[in-house]
Amino acid sequence: MTFRSIALSAFAAVALSAGSAFVPFDGASIFVTEAAASETIASGSWTKKSFKVSGTWSIYTENGTTYVALSDDFKTRKAPDLKIFLSTHSASDANGKNATQGSVLISPLSSHKGGQVYEIPAEINVSDYTSILIHCEAYSKLWSAADL
Repeated sequence: MTFRSIALSAFAAVALSAGSAFVPFDGASIFVTEAAASETIASGSWTKKSFKVSGTWSIYTENGTTYVALSDDFKTRKAPDLKIFLSTHSASDANGKNATQGSVLISPLSSHKGGQVYEIPAEINVSDYTSILIHCEAYSKLWSAADL
């Protein structure tokens, strides 16, 4: 997740502390609002199972929606069917054969590298799961795992 910042006048800073403001900026008008509050539920780094995965992950809520985020430095080996799962198995107990048993699919990976964010469906209670997995479902190959 990337945030951009701009230099604000003293007026804008005071107005922002009140919640939001309509602020003139360099001859143009912009509407500035307070950033949405987010809460991190879990985060960590990956444990190699079959292949190394670099970067970190986090699960967070923002405005009542839960997300999985992969860091900007996320990188792994390419594969045809890499997906992110939440699993009831611990990271140490998960393997290619049991990775999808008792697990819920969050999303196929959109890329093998770079920052990515995936929405976790509202009906999924993250606290019901023990680990997060990157798994190649087509070949039953568990790439990497991490305990929540």
